[in-house]
Amino acid sequence: MNVDIILTPIEAEHSRIEGKTVAVIDVFRATSCICTAMECGAKRLIPLTTVEQSVEMRDRLVAGGESVLLGGERKMLRIEGFELDNSPLSYKDKSIKDATIVMSTTNGTRSLELAVGNDASAVFVASMLNAKAASEALWECGRDIVLFCSGRGNRFSVEDTLCAGYIVSLLEQNHTVELSDVAWWAKDVYERYADNLRDAMQHNGHYHRLLSMGMADDVEYCLRRDLYNTVPRVKDGVVVL
Repeated sequence: MNVDIILTPIEAEHSRIEGKTVAVIDVFRATSCICTAMECGAKRLIPLTTVEQSVEMRDRLVAGGESVLLGGERKMLRIEGFELDNSPLSYKDKSIKDATIVMSTTNGTRSLELAVGNDASAVFVASMLNAKAASEALWECGRDIVLFCSGRGNRFSVEDTLCAGYIVSLLEQNHTVELSDVAWWAKDVYERYADNLRDAMQHNGHYHRLLSMGMADDVEYCLRRDLYNTVPRVKDGVVVL
């Protein structure tokens, strides 16, 4: 089984995704939010690209009698009129249980749509919070694996690559896999920083932006490893467990 990593959405070529098992990663903070929401009892989560699509979907579902919450961000801040932002801690609220969440974020939800749109065989949601469980879910599908890092604005991000490297490390420890050049490199970098991820974060611009905006609690939470054993999966454009 081959393991590859897409470092940014701009690399999301059809040939690298078609027929493969894909895990989308956006540690700061979309996939951390999704993993938390599903663990805390959300009924389902619908990822959409635009604010307009999200509001239209919410209105349609509410008209059908569903309990719906809008979540997401632009420029790391809650979208006006949305109940939830992009802090995974807000997805622990009791209002999450049994609700449908419609989410739109700058990077993560776009990456989910790209994975589905490029004909992945299966699309999972991964983060540091569920990396170990995600590695096993990926392996059990029995197909070549692609770890899709959402990055930030089509650019490389340290946190997503470290998470991908962690998942590769777990796969290699527990199974026989063949690594692409970038998968080997990400694994090597992760293993060098595994005992102190904060050292790697010192070189991460997104990390420092979050801290400057008072989001240290989010950062701390998003870097926790293997807090959850659940692995959300995209089916027919909807994230479920």
